Order: sequence, then C-alpha cells, then structure tokens
Amino acid sequence: MQTQSKTPLTTLGLALASSLCAIAFSTPAYSINVNLFTFDAIGDVTNNNTVIQSGTDDTVDVDALESFLGFTSGSLDADTTFGSAIKQTLNFNAGDRFSFDWTSNIDSQDQAFVAINNAIQVLSTGSRYSYTFATAGNYQVAMGVIDLFDSTGSSTLTLSNAQIQAVPWETDALPVVGTTLLFGIGIWKKYKSSNSSDLDLK
Repeated sequence: MQTQSKTPLTTLGLALASSLCAIAFSTPAYSINVNLFTFDAIGDVTNNNTVIQSGTDDTVDVDALESFLGFTSGSLDADTTFGSAIKQTLNFNAGDRFSFDWTSNIDSQDQAFVAINNAIQVLSTGSRYSYTFATAGNYQVAMGVIDLFDSTGSSTLTLSNAQIQAVPWETDALPVVGTTLLFGIGIWKKYKSSNSSDLDLK
C-alpha cells in the first residue's frame, strides 16, 4: 500500500489558515484615544476642550448654541438661557463604542448633555458615558452644558479619557482567512489530482 503525504506547500497553506482563524477569533477589541482638542467649540470652553462651562466669560444664547450644534430650534430645554459646547463628526463602524469619563459641578437646575447625531441625552448619573453604534457611518458627537432659567452662577462639565473601542479584528480578518482556506484546499485538491493521474499511468 502506498502512503501519501501532504506536500510542504499544502501543509503551509493549511497551517496558515489555522493560525489566522485562531488569531481572528481570539483578538480582543482595541481602543483609540479621541483628542477633544480637535473638536469645534463655542462658548466658555477651556483646557484643550475638556472643561466646558455654561457661560461666564463667553456667554452664548440658546439660538446660537442650537445653530452651532445643528439642532432644530427648540431642541434644547425651553428654559435654556446660555450654554457652551464642543462637537466633531467622526466615522464609526458598526459595533464601535464611543465613551468618555465626566464629572460635573451643576448649579441649580442646569444641565450637562451629550448628543449623538442631534439625539440629546442629559448626563445625570454615573461617571462614564458610553454609546455603541449599531450601523456604520459618520456621526456628529457633541458635549455641552447649559444654564436653565437664569444666567447666574456657572455649571461646569469636565471630560477625560475619551475613546473609541473599535470592533474586534475578526471582521477584517475573515476575508483573509477565507481566501487562505480556499488556497490551502485548492493546493490539496491539485496535489490529489496529480497523484491520481500518476497512479492511473502505472
């Protein structure tokens, strides 16, 4: 009985496919730091756009704030008098998570907020905000703080550790894994066909 063995090329292809599969499905998500200094700002914003105050040195009324953020008129609380904010349009893949740490010193009934594509969420509890994107695309990310009812006092929103936790590497690796598997299978079939032809001629 003749014993057949894999050629080195076949073995290499299958081993590479196996290795890529193992890497693809074990690699964790990775984080990308977001530089808030690159965000556009309006109002009383300092310290590389990480400290946002509702309005002491540079007061911005509600109409100007909504216009800057691209909000329709009346999107912010009806009792808003002044405010400040930062914004930036970023590209996200499906499954990416945007997050940041925050602390606030809110005077009276003032509000700190975050808005993803103009969907406003008041920051009221917790110290870290997180949002996961269901679909890929460009999204405007904005954070700010507003005075309500009056313009006295100052409310402050302080931001840090802004990150995008990207989806795991396997979504990009799968086409490579698939191509490598097909390559290995193709070489194996070619080898078997060649051996079969040799046996038929004997």
